[in-house]
Amino acid sequence: MKKFFKVLIIAFFCFTIVMGTGAYILTSSVNVKGQGYGNEGIGEDESPKKEERVNVLVVGVDAKDIESAKRARTDTMMLATFDPNTKQVDIISIPRDTRVVIRGRRSKDKINHAHAYGGMDLSMKAVKDLLGVPVHYYVEINYAAVGKVVDDVGGVEINVPMNMKYYDPKADPPLKINLKKGKQVLDSDKAMQFLRFRKGYINQDLGRIDAQHDFLKALADKILSPAIITKLPKLVRTFNTYVDTNMPITTMGSYALQAKDLKIEDINMVTIPGEPKKINGLWYYVPDMDQTKTIVKQIFSGNSVNVKNENEENKKEQVTVEVLNGSNINGIATKTANILKEKGYKVVNVNNVAGMKYGQTHIYDRSNKDEDAKNIAKLLNVKEIEKDIDNNSKVDITIIIGNDMKK
Repeated sequence: MKKFFKVLIIAFFCFTIVMGTGAYILTSSVNVKGQGYGNEGIGEDESPKKEERVNVLVVGVDAKDIESAKRARTDTMMLATFDPNTKQVDIISIPRDTRVVIRGRRSKDKINHAHAYGGMDLSMKAVKDLLGVPVHYYVEINYAAVGKVVDDVGGVEINVPMNMKYYDPKADPPLKINLKKGKQVLDSDKAMQFLRFRKGYINQDLGRIDAQHDFLKALADKILSPAIITKLPKLVRTFNTYVDTNMPITTMGSYALQAKDLKIEDINMVTIPGEPKKINGLWYYVPDMDQTKTIVKQIFSGNSVNVKNENEENKKEQVTVEVLNGSNINGIATKTANILKEKGYKVVNVNNVAGMKYGQTHIYDRSNKDEDAKNIAKLLNVKEIEKDIDNNSKVDITIIIGNDMKK
């Protein structure tokens, strides 16, 4: 029985990874009484045949209980797809503000609104229409699961990338975040803070998704380790309480056996490409549909490793920039950073210069990025570029905003 539970958790782990602002977690659940879950008739796509790829929509809902979850917007959305032949798992993250067509609505809307309009049924249809692939099952988890799971596995080690501090007494539950930068083992409370933190990432939701992926890998190491066997009874009870799915228990068992030898390197995670854009006064994430179709085609033709490597190479080649406010103009560094991000630059730091104020804006080339430095100077209407090569610098280009910069 313990072996069966472990196999089942590993398999469903692939299908149910969830985390985010509300803090959600992936993992598998089995009903000890042998009963199924949820509404097995939901969705419009037929169940896949024995050797066909299975696609599972995993969502996290920022709600404290099942009843309130029914009316909530989804906070995290991922399509997890498992190929029984290659034993490869691909997880496609969809930013919550992705602008899409939602059936029954007059105009395009944020994809996370689909759940509030029509529950999991409409969410599944919205993802199907966006990605152009069938969605066979769903897994829905509320934020309370993360605390229990993290404690069940004995904590999760994570490198917190920055000091995280935020307070929102109106959130449900109230949101109080206070984490220090650095590697540490997160307990349930700190894990929820880490996953719910959103405001401090330079690239907003994409930064949060990267953090979710890091957390996911750390959790995977715990769940896939031999030591997990002693923690299975607690995990099964936790999953039973917090997971809602339309996948029948027999189907879970079948995929569990097929995925029994799954390794962390067999899980590939990507985010649909796109960019933030303000439309009619609201910020959306506008997907690049050509690139998205290419990624989906590669994944579903069995070439997901190539997708992962291409994304990693692009990430390495992207120029990194920091923007420092050395002027008396409030908010000018953030505004400048947003302009650069819209042009494809990776802004990794936005901050203030301590001490002196600058009358003139300075651009420092730290890594021999001549062409990019010139393009940034032209974009910001800055005439001079200063060469200041620093092999220890964490960025390629530093911009110090002076009082000559217009709002």
